[in-house]
Amino acid sequence: MAQFLLLVLLGILSRHSSLGFHEETRYPCAFIDTANITGTPGSVGGNVTYFYNWTPIPQHLVAVYDFVIENGIRIPARKHLRACVCRIKPCVRICCPSGQLYDADTRLCSVPRKGLPTLPTHSHMEVQLLNGSLQQLELGPAFSIHIDTPCKHMKPVTKASEYVHWTLHENGTVSHRGHVFSKHYCFTPLLLGNSTWDWQPLACAPEKFHFVLGVREWTYAICLLISIISMFIVLMVYLLCSEMRNSFYGVAIKAYSICMILGYALLAYLTLHNPSNLSNAACRILPSLTLMYLVLSFYILSFISFKLYLSFHGVVFTKLMFWLIFTPIVIIAIGWSFYVGFSYYGARLVFGGDTCWFDPRNWSIMLYLYAPVFVACAISGFFYILSLIYISEQPEIETEKRFESIERNRFRSFWKYFVYTAVVWFVWVCSFAFNYYREERSHLNYAVCFCSAFHGFAALYALIGKNQQIQNFLRRIDNEEDTCENSVPLSSFG
Repeated sequence: MAQFLLLVLLGILSRHSSLGFHEETRYPCAFIDTANITGTPGSVGGNVTYFYNWTPIPQHLVAVYDFVIENGIRIPARKHLRACVCRIKPCVRICCPSGQLYDADTRLCSVPRKGLPTLPTHSHMEVQLLNGSLQQLELGPAFSIHIDTPCKHMKPVTKASEYVHWTLHENGTVSHRGHVFSKHYCFTPLLLGNSTWDWQPLACAPEKFHFVLGVREWTYAICLLISIISMFIVLMVYLLCSEMRNSFYGVAIKAYSICMILGYALLAYLTLHNPSNLSNAACRILPSLTLMYLVLSFYILSFISFKLYLSFHGVVFTKLMFWLIFTPIVIIAIGWSFYVGFSYYGARLVFGGDTCWFDPRNWSIMLYLYAPVFVACAISGFFYILSLIYISEQPEIETEKRFESIERNRFRSFWKYFVYTAVVWFVWVCSFAFNYYREERSHLNYAVCFCSAFHGFAALYALIGKNQQIQNFLRRIDNEEDTCENSVPLSSFG
């Protein structure tokens, strides 16, 4: 049995770790060797055949693709036909149209400034033939020419800061002294000295996510610390309050506080530590735990809203019932964080690599964090509306039962805190979307920082300041202290 479970686990891990590669095996060739031929069917000898630049493409080299690859990342797209044109005729990739060259600084094609030598034409290039001889060859008849950049950012490959001479071979490969250039390239003329142009292949430059630890990051960490201290105070008060200690509501609030303390602490740790200084395992485990605690905290709030609704109908939950219902939720949260930790978003792992948290260059945080949080908020909102409907239907009685008044007070204090929490996270979502569209590679701005601190103050205000039972408990402590201060020991009368 144990061996079977181990095999299943290894199978799941291998599936997720190679998810970006298995998809390619379903297609006749690599994406870089294809061209879009949608809408170009024809017929030769009664068989359906496709054409690309008047060249017939055999049907076994044509496939339906539901994605494109941009900047090395697989992006879903409408289904379309692509043909392995580089299998029919060797491909040569040129970055820019005739008369232009690629500018690595602006990442755009541009016309060279006046006073420079005339650019070489695209029609001819020096090619090494199969017999080893070099010849200026017309590209059109021998090659399939693609004018495009495979990535947004292209850069030349140099040796000791100097350009090397790369040779284009008759079979379409580009090499230098036995080193074969990647297929993800494009040729552009580059000026050698101030007199001659040379065709140089440019390679895709990976866009590294640079770690930044500035004033904004420290402010965010400090604000998270303020929120952690506030949550710790809430936890201690609910532990000390005998009326809350073993009640369903009290246990739920304590479990929520622990999740928030651990989640925010890990989030602050990841913010202040460079991913390059963390191991690959730590760069997956720590964010997975952070995700688990944050998502779990919202489902505890949903759980509390469900319990408050049932309380108005006279249903009483015990401490044991809390753990019986809460345990499956914990298991689901653990499973979700484990799944995300081994998942790919596009061609990249969700956690690991350039960043040990969600990559701000894509929408992975929306899918894996904010989407489940939104579902939890929707569940809580549903039970909040049902509770309001029930309360509105009840007649107003001047003298309510003690149980009902306690539950209504918990209901009001809890929902004040929930609204504050929802506002804080709504600011987080809007800030991320704002930064994303501004192409600012960060989840943070000062609104996120200050809202994080506000979240802690909101917990103190709503869960302690507005809770009747907690206030009564604190008044009793205050009265006992006053009694002790005003008492006089009997020994003073002797």
